[in-house]
Amino acid sequence: MAKKKFSNSRIDNLLDAAGKAKIVSKTSQREAKIENSSRKDVRIKILSSEIKEDDESIYEIAKIRIDSVDGKRKTIADAIDLRANNENHVISIPTMASLNDEDEKNITQSTPTYSIDAKFNYISQDYDNLQASIDEWNLNSFLDDCSKDEILNFQKRKNSKITNFSRGNRMKNFVVPQDVSAKFKSDAPYYVRIGLNDSVGGGVSKFLQKIGIFDEVLNSYLNSNKTQKEFNIQEGQNVTEEMSVDVFEITRFFDEEVKIDLDNFYGLNQETSASKMSYDLRKHLLKGYLKNTTKNGFRTFEEIHDNIECHKEALCYSVEKFNEFEVDSARVQNLFAPAGDLSSTILDTQVKYGTTYVYKVTGHYMIVGNSYSYDNLRFYKEDGITFATAEVINKPSITIVPHSLFTVDKTIIQPPPVAPQVTFKTESSSTSQIEIYLSPTKAEITEPFVELTEADRQQFVQMRNYSSIMGDKFTFSTGTQSGLFEVFRMSRPPESILEFSDKKLSEVRMPFRSTDAIYKDYIDSNEDYYYIFRQVNSKGLVSNPTSVFKARLVVDADDAKVVLESYDFPERVVSEPRREFKSMLQIKPATEQILFNDQQDALFGKSSAAGLLDDLRLGFTQHTVWGRKIKLRIRSKTSGKIIDINIDFELAKNKTKEEF
Repeated sequence: MAKKKFSNSRIDNLLDAAGKAKIVSKTSQREAKIENSSRKDVRIKILSSEIKEDDESIYEIAKIRIDSVDGKRKTIADAIDLRANNENHVISIPTMASLNDEDEKNITQSTPTYSIDAKFNYISQDYDNLQASIDEWNLNSFLDDCSKDEILNFQKRKNSKITNFSRGNRMKNFVVPQDVSAKFKSDAPYYVRIGLNDSVGGGVSKFLQKIGIFDEVLNSYLNSNKTQKEFNIQEGQNVTEEMSVDVFEITRFFDEEVKIDLDNFYGLNQETSASKMSYDLRKHLLKGYLKNTTKNGFRTFEEIHDNIECHKEALCYSVEKFNEFEVDSARVQNLFAPAGDLSSTILDTQVKYGTTYVYKVTGHYMIVGNSYSYDNLRFYKEDGITFATAEVINKPSITIVPHSLFTVDKTIIQPPPVAPQVTFKTESSSTSQIEIYLSPTKAEITEPFVELTEADRQQFVQMRNYSSIMGDKFTFSTGTQSGLFEVFRMSRPPESILEFSDKKLSEVRMPFRSTDAIYKDYIDSNEDYYYIFRQVNSKGLVSNPTSVFKARLVVDADDAKVVLESYDFPERVVSEPRREFKSMLQIKPATEQILFNDQQDALFGKSSAAGLLDDLRLGFTQHTVWGRKIKLRIRSKTSGKIIDINIDFELAKNKTKEEF
């Protein structure tokens, strides 16, 4: 399981001298990793450890013995710094694997995963038109609890919740309730669902929601001044050194009077506000939770020495939502979701049809790290051995640290339709006209998209950003259709589907409202024609083409009928191991091998022709025949006797005096 490792850039010199500090080690010119230092100047032994407790938290007083490997007092004195306040926040967070990636082979039940899906239910053209002049944060939200009927017919209702845009800017920063997935009825025409399955539990998040103080802690974390700490961060074989990260010391929350700006923040407890006494009580309860967490997750100095990682819990997940590009000027909303026990869901119904959004998801984790210092250093000499003892004052350092999880683009579109059903007919008295009946195929299939025209490239990009299936496969589904079809026709046998790209004959739709269509085509009788068809949905997305229909209008003295055959493209010949001939055989290089290329690099930038001939090539092909040996085997069709002909293709270069 891939992990991202974090360790403080500023290291404890004593642990470094003992080979116990986490440092960056270069494994090659481009690769590095975080590992224990290789120094072995001193040895550290834990003599005693006492856990003490005050009103706020617990802390440790440890006594250690320090021996120098070379027996010198100066080695110990140089290794320990009594003035330094050392910090240790060593953690690793497993990298989330995408459930949208069908090629992911290493996903197990314990693997942290994520999925981000654009969901399309139905078309409401009036709702789509309404969106044009409305900012996303004022669009219909799942909190409005609007039914499908109300969305389809909101113009007929006087007090529709859809047109109630009284929230102002509050939902630009919006906390999505943890139980939103259970309450959501999927009545929105389309929305984006983000699912997170983390390996880090959300204990602190659950407790904050239980005592009703999650909004206040989140607001304090987002808006209070942060402390910058530098970390070395390893991902794979790459290490980013001394990265400055804004962290929040959670104990600062107790010294602040948090006020939530209801005009710019929509939280879980939007409709209620606690009294000061109630608020202070909740702060007291949070202090108790943190103290209890510290008792269970606090690392002693011996555990720091042994490189035991910090205890961590997930506070929340944030989603920065951008319009098409990940730049500040394109930021649309910030969504937040309290971390669940191991899984969390974020629903975004405030999206516009046809728009590509960039979702940047970050996890925010509470880390129980350590802040410690050395004191009372004393030197001793026994039996000729010099050593020292020191005290370690070790305190918890509880911080909230952000960690980028993934960034994904999503386009909100209606899935393209399935290729249509086709029927050919003609009147018995017809001499030149056939009728083609086209109707939708009611199905949902998954297959690659066939780009037929230049305009199809834009649709491919939209489908790639919409579809939950990665690679070359997409979902095609028949929903509300426009009754529009495309007709392509050729009068000669095509060798591939791409030959139809410029052979579009017509678009056809009935003059009245219908999902079916009839196309009348005029052709020459007793001649073969080749057809394919596509369906176009109400948003202009095309289906894959049908198979090729080979059609002939057969007309005789008293009757006419359409004869249909299935048509398969001829197989392309990629090699020909043998060829038959009768009495004469000619062997010579192909034309591409003997033409002179006057644009080759050797001809340019020369001040004279000296030495030029050796650098020149003959022919335009990538793989030249010159300098190769080829064997031809000729077998008699009557006697079976064999003759082998060995051919050396040599290129003669006759040099002039100037060449020598």
